[in-house]
Order: sequence, then C-alpha cells, then structure tokens
Amino acid sequence: MSSTTYTPSELIRDVQSRFTPAQPDTFWACEEYLRRFLDDGGAARCVNDELRKLVASERYLGDWLPNDVVLCRGPGWMLSAALLDGPKRYIHALPFYAMYVPLDDATLSGDRYKLPQQYRNEVFDPSIRLEPAGTVNAGRHEIMALHSDQFAYDFQVSRPQAVLRLVTKPLRPLEWLFSKGTLQAWQANDADLGFTQLRVAANVLGKIAHQSSIRPLRQMTAHPHHAVRWAAIQNLGRLNRSEALVKIREAINDPHPHVRRAAQKTIDAIERHGAR
Repeated sequence: MSSTTYTPSELIRDVQSRFTPAQPDTFWACEEYLRRFLDDGGAARCVNDELRKLVASERYLGDWLPNDVVLCRGPGWMLSAALLDGPKRYIHALPFYAMYVPLDDATLSGDRYKLPQQYRNEVFDPSIRLEPAGTVNAGRHEIMALHSDQFAYDFQVSRPQAVLRLVTKPLRPLEWLFSKGTLQAWQANDADLGFTQLRVAANVLGKIAHQSSIRPLRQMTAHPHHAVRWAAIQNLGRLNRSEALVKIREAINDPHPHVRRAAQKTIDAIERHGAR
C-alpha cells in the first residue's frame, strides 16, 4: 500500500499523459498506473463510493453498464469493475485493447486463438477460421494484457468472477463471433452501440418520411461505418429518390465491398425494372 492515496483523478491524468487514442499501442504503457491503482486499493474505494451514493439517494444512477461499474473514464478509455457471469456461446474477437485483473481468488483462465493473416475486421468473411494459440491465465491481482489485434480469447468462467478492466474505446468497427466447435467465423456485430443506434435512427427517419430528415440522412451517407452509410442511402430513397439514386451510383465505388455489391445490385434491379 502506498503512503499516499492514488486517486481516480490522478489515474486519469497519468493515463492521458501516456495513452494517445490515435496511437493505440501507447495503451500498453499504462500498465504501471493500473498496477498502482490496484495496489493502493483504488478499485475497492471507488466501488464503495458508488454503493454509498446508491444508498443515500434512490435517484442516483451512476455510470453503470450491464455487469460493469465504471470507475473512471478518459478520452478513448475506461476503467471499470466488471462481473464475468459465465461462459459465452461464441468466441469473441474483441474490438478494443484491454487489461483484465481478477479481483477474487479464482484464477481467470481461457483459451487463446490466433487471428489469421487474412483477417480484416471491417469486412466480415465467414471463411475465416481461428488458429489455437495456447492458453492464458491470471491469478488474483495479476494483470492480463489482451492483444485483440492479434488474438481472440475464450474465458472459462464456471461461476461469476469479478475483474478490474482497463479498456480502450473500440479500435475497429466490428466485433466478430466465432464458433467454438469449428473455430469458423459465425457473424459480426457493430463494435460500438452508437453505430447500431445510427442505423436504427436512419430507418426511423425513413419511415417517418419527413423532408426535415433529408439533411441528417445526407450527412450519414458519409459516415465512416459502412453499414451506417448504406442504411442512410436506403432511407434517403424514401424521401428524395433522385438524390438517393446519385448516392447509390457513387456507392458503386465505395471503399467497402459490401456497400459496393449492394449498390450494384440496386442499380441492376432499377435498370431491369425500367426496361420492362
């Protein structure tokens, strides 16, 4: 235990001094700060503070996520106390960098799998298969670094297990899921809930079909996430067919192959219909 308390504000200051979101590998230099916070009892203090606030006011919501109590945040990163509540159905290729620290006496262990060289996170390919790459283990207060740009992890959680998690924001657009039986890619989900929310918003705007929605849909057609771009183009067609057609023709040269294929199929269908 250090002689002076290492506070969350000091942790935020120190992590921000080392970690630059535009340079994700700088994240690993923050391990020493996580270690200091852990050894100084920072996690326990923060969780206790949250519990006291909950008891003091029924209106207090705090910064809570499903199975996570967020202890502090900074630009592009988050520290939380999390509960791993059981084994997952699929092997997840995480879209962020992370350091996990078991907080109880149970060892955190799991299987590690190599992401093959042809893996491109932004383009889902069901032919991709993981390669077994040994196991990982961490005991109480040991830091486990999850290099998710190279590996996927499958933790063997037989009962709920408390961990401290220092994670970056999503560094890649998708979170891939792999079959545990075949190690084959099964599906991919948005890495950031915000991407899903934007696609839902585009669909809602399209259904409302009010002219005031043209501008936000037009802006979303240039979004970095390919699925958001395509959802915006599709729903723009419900409000302004001629403008949407221009966007569809532009999308034939979109950087993402899924958007290019969808745009070409749409153009082909329009031309077939027009020829009748």
